[in-house]
Amino acid sequence: MVKTLLVTFLYIAIVFLLMRLSWSDIKYRIISNKIVVLLSALLIPLAWLQYQQIFVLPALVALVIGFILFNLGVIGAGDVKLIAVLMLSLPHEQILPFFFFTAFSGLLLIVMGWLFYRKSIREKGLPYGVAISLGFLTNALLFA
Repeated sequence: MVKTLLVTFLYIAIVFLLMRLSWSDIKYRIISNKIVVLLSALLIPLAWLQYQQIFVLPALVALVIGFILFNLGVIGAGDVKLIAVLMLSLPHEQILPFFFFTAFSGLLLIVMGWLFYRKSIREKGLPYGVAISLGFLTNALLFA
């Protein structure tokens, strides 16, 4: 009972932080380091409560690959940090669905941006933190 309440509280706090992060990414194209640190402080106990482990290796792999992609100009540094932190709570069998849901959310974001915010997307870029957040939350809903 207490474990279930704690997991629920952690998910509510994570949803709130991801909403705040998404808003900041849409408005300023910035993913705050403070929010990423707060997310890690919530995701680590969540992973431990749900799976009795923290998935450090996938997070490190995501960080290294993301660093390479960042240096190639493919992805933003905030997006890399966000993915790496979210990966701390994802078991191996949830990694591919997470990336699928993130890519699908990104596709929806591109279509909406192209239809309604074409000028903003062209000038500022795509706020991909929104797609990453939606991908994580979709994954959490389906696997929780």
